Amino acid sequence: RTSQMQMTIANAFSETLFTHLYPHSTILVTLHVLSQDGSLLAACLNAATLALIDAGIPMTDYVVACTSGSTSSYSSNEEAADPLLDLNGLEEQELPFLSVGTLGAGEKVSVLVMESRVQANRLEGMLAVGVDGCKQVREILDQVVRTHGKRTLDSVVT
Repeated sequence: RTSQMQMTIANAFSETLFTHLYPHSTILVTLHVLSQDGSLLAACLNAATLALIDAGIPMTDYVVACTSGSTSSYSSNEEAADPLLDLNGLEEQELPFLSVGTLGAGEKVSVLVMESRVQANRLEGMLAVGVDGCKQVREILDQVVRTHGKRTLDSVVT
């Protein structure tokens, strides 16, 4: 599972980083999980995005991610299943869920991982909620990056 996550994260950033600026270099991102209560892949993608920005590695845009799920399992043929956003560990064990990562403020999906079964009619709603959640996460990350950048710039100037 760890190597699968490693490959997913590497593939997500391979198309966004300007690696041609560093032709004889290797960009290594090390992620340490201090606590796990669900949304592990999404948290790792968001953390890697912030780490790369902080390191000054140029990239086309943010890679942001979140999880979404459905309120009922595959076996229950419930039509009124509502999509959920940002599932915790218990919900991920019990409910079908997917991790979605988007590139930038648009709706370009760069990562989509689903390890559970879900009925096709629920998938579209789960994906739409996940993409909308990624837009919200991007706004939060952008605000954090701008605040940190402003603080850093102010400390250098004064």
